[in-house]
Amino acid sequence: MFITAIDSPVTNYLLIETLQKHFPELEIMVRAKNRFDAYKLIDTGVKNIYRENLDTSIRQGVDALKKLGFRSYSAYRAGQNFHRYDEEALWELAPLYHDRMSYIQLVREKIALQEQLLSKDLQVNPSSGDHAWDSEYMREVITSVKKQ
Repeated sequence: MFITAIDSPVTNYLLIETLQKHFPELEIMVRAKNRFDAYKLIDTGVKNIYRENLDTSIRQGVDALKKLGFRSYSAYRAGQNFHRYDEEALWELAPLYHDRMSYIQLVREKIALQEQLLSKDLQVNPSSGDHAWDSEYMREVITSVKKQ
């Protein structure tokens, strides 16, 4: 396994090209600067791509949800759902990023779908009935078990 988190995308591409040439079975894990850097890495055949800003942005969103009153587990789950959706979109969009018109069309479709999902989320309180992690229900159950 080889892990690279080099700040320069160009250096990463050259390194990956050399590794793939000399060690074709080597598992490579790469940090990408952004979505377009990730597309280029996908073009090289890399499967393990970690975008630099994605996790931080999701963590910030999760923290914002908690400050708005969502339960920790509900906020965490929303962040994980967003991450999964975004990763799927990355792999669907990657083959089209060279064809600007097709890429833009699919991005628009993805944005519309995401807006629908977010609108649906606003209609439902994800914390209602959520009995995981920090819920009052779980505290009551643990307290009643301790008393027995």
